[in-house]
Amino acid sequence: MIAPAVRAAVAVGQTRVIIDLRITPPFKPEGDLPGPAAVEAQRKAIAKAQTEVLGRLSGTKFALVRQYDALPTLALLIDADALARLEAAGDVVARVLLDAPLFRQQ
Repeated sequence: MIAPAVRAAVAVGQTRVIIDLRITPPFKPEGDLPGPAAVEAQRKAIAKAQTEVLGRLSGTKFALVRQYDALPTLALLIDADALARLEAAGDVVARVLLDAPLFRQQ
């Protein structure tokens, strides 16, 4: 659930990460959902999971970098205490990945 690169980076200091969240029912791309009501229900489940994770991080050193409406994902800046909380939140956190740019700017 926690990428080894995340553990190594957090050991050095605050690190940007991507958090994949568990929602019920499991996430489906909005185009695969049967209609607007299903899209709205999924977005509410995503928002609930995001709120749950952010609440569990209370009291740790973290910053919200980006919150998505249609994806069960959060981008965060975290420290070791926040990582420990995320690891303990396996019911709502599916995985924690290092947030690394795909392309380097020159």
